[in-house]
Amino acid sequence: MTTTLQLTIAKLELKQLEMVDRLSEKHNDYVIRFIESSITDKFVAANGDWELVTGFSEQHCIGLGWENIIPKYDLNKVLNNVDRIKKNDNKFDSFTSELIKKDGKNLKVTWKGKYFPEINGLVFIGRVNRSWLIEIFWVYLNKKYGYA
Repeated sequence: MTTTLQLTIAKLELKQLEMVDRLSEKHNDYVIRFIESSITDKFVAANGDWELVTGFSEQHCIGLGWENIIPKYDLNKVLNNVDRIKKNDNKFDSFTSELIKKDGKNLKVTWKGKYFPEINGLVFIGRVNRSWLIEIFWVYLNKKYGYA
């Protein structure tokens, strides 16, 4: 089981990784991130732009797993990537998947993940292109209010 100290360390690692990630690339993306227990394969923390992008609160996501946020057609690919990351000697690895938002719509996320054996957890940072979300928002406004 993950202790409070381990979770605190993991959250600090996550913040550090997010800062490095934001500084290392010029982008116009939302950054979502979470920590998954390698023992239970469930999420123990989620934050960043998570609620803004997905519509789900951090608390809602605690205790969920990939099967709760990934469409069925993408799930095996994602789980294979997660298994690869667990076995990857503490190196970052990347993959892309769809993610199910609270409104039931899907969006494309590019993930970077790393296994941290000292916390028995995996850290995932996802990027969602902000311009893609803006385009969807304009389509929504057009349908709802007739904006062109």
